[in-house]
Amino acid sequence: MGCNDGTVGTDPSEEEEPPVSSEVEVEVWLAGAMPSITELLAAAKRIMGVVALGPETTQATTDQLEVAALHAREWHSDHPCPDPVIDERLAAAFHTFTALADDCAAAANSAALDAHALDERAGQAVADLSTALYATKPAEQ
Repeated sequence: MGCNDGTVGTDPSEEEEPPVSSEVEVEVWLAGAMPSITELLAAAKRIMGVVALGPETTQATTDQLEVAALHAREWHSDHPCPDPVIDERLAAAFHTFTALADDCAAAANSAALDAHALDERAGQAVADLSTALYATKPAEQ
């Protein structure tokens, strides 16, 4: 009449660790992504109203945005999000910043600078990124 709790004859070092939840993996991934995301948001903020400062300032701001977008895409390429839906949304958001840099470069080189449209595109890029980031929030219980 013995009690066998299932540990008799087992090596404690062989016990399996509980799997890390998907939410925890995404949180860890997001912490790693934050420097790139912060750099993108800061660069997008500089776009707002830059056309009024002239073509040289617009081009310099474009260069900063291009670098930030490149850093984000490179980091993302090397570190895909563990959640494929979030990964796809963030990839699309990062692409939006690349397109914004192209628009900004065109504005810097154009005689007819459309400042309002560029500001709207910058706002939309930030909104797209914010929406993608919102998807990383755990669902309410």
